[in-house]
Amino acid sequence: MPKQTPTIILDEPSARLRDEVAALAPVFVFKPSRGFLAPPLAAAEELPVMLAAAGAAPPYAFVAASIGGFAALAYAARHPETLAGMVLVDSSHPEQSASALAAIPADTPVTPGVTAFKRTLQGFGEVWTESCAAITKIYQFGDMPLIVLAAGNPDMPDELPPETRAALTRSWHTLQRQHAARSTRGELRIVAGVGHDLVRLAPQAVLAAIRRLVLPAPAAALSS
Repeated sequence: MPKQTPTIILDEPSARLRDEVAALAPVFVFKPSRGFLAPPLAAAEELPVMLAAAGAAPPYAFVAASIGGFAALAYAARHPETLAGMVLVDSSHPEQSASALAAIPADTPVTPGVTAFKRTLQGFGEVWTESCAAITKIYQFGDMPLIVLAAGNPDMPDELPPETRAALTRSWHTLQRQHAARSTRGELRIVAGVGHDLVRLAPQAVLAAIRRLVLPAPAAALSS
């Protein structure tokens, strides 16, 4: 538990919760100049400059959703001494495309939805490939507090067979568990009944994770 209240770094998707988070701690909204589809190491390197310009001193707690998780992981790898903790909200994972494609049997009925889903998994582009290569090299964060939130119902076509949907869900949760394992204090929380956009669909789950990082344990438990 941090000795002083950290500044909460919210990535752009998480910034929907800015007002609620500001009631807990100072907030800095991180908007990379090239967007979150830019290489994560580049985003992570410009963040300290932005924080200094805003007069936001460490410690920080980084909250990042989806592809924003890559920038958070890259920042944590470069500047671990500044972080009091991190919340990854259904974060992207460098193995997600290969893992999902492997979970879809070759004899899966072809429908427009399934075809589009597989095309998306196969075609994230050059920046995605570069980002995955960078994040794959990031391993452990010691005992840094880390909470990983995962969608209980990952986004996928409704027309997929139930067994395939179950396999994709297991695959996604395995990847999120790998994120949590980056810290000896990592914790995976599966948010039941919702899809990928947890900030919109389950804001209280995200806020509860942030409270866990910034409030003393009894207060965090009471306000969860």
